[in-house]
Amino acid sequence: MENICVRYAGEFVLTREGNIDFGEITREIAQKIRRQAGKIRLRMGEQLGQAGDYGEKHIERKDRMQELLSNGYKNARDLVQEAAQNFDAIYYGESGRLILYKKHIYKGSSIYIELISSDECEYYDVKTGMVIRDSYFNNKKPLWEKTQSG
Repeated sequence: MENICVRYAGEFVLTREGNIDFGEITREIAQKIRRQAGKIRLRMGEQLGQAGDYGEKHIERKDRMQELLSNGYKNARDLVQEAAQNFDAIYYGESGRLILYKKHIYKGSSIYIELISSDECEYYDVKTGMVIRDSYFNNKKPLWEKTQSG
């Protein structure tokens, strides 16, 4: 397997292009979903095998990493970057989180994000991400969907 170099800025994972922001909830989308606009970022996170695990380490745990590889992703960064920059729909998640979903033929990439507010800034933190079947959303109404014209 090819060695993929992932770079970091402090606790944050950087995109392939070296940016800290993977995508964003724009002001227009935020108004439609009645949430705050903000950049989407991925932290290194932690994976201790308990509630509260998050970020790159949580996404790349052994069972999930195999799923990513078998669906064409080389690492968590690539999954998050695709979903954060190209999402087709936004759904409600648990505990006030949002689910951004990028549809493929039978499956899609999804990331679960949560707004983080601090004295310094506000951003959407990627808690987890995975490849899921599109049927997962069959009985769920999206908060927002991309129009055919984009």
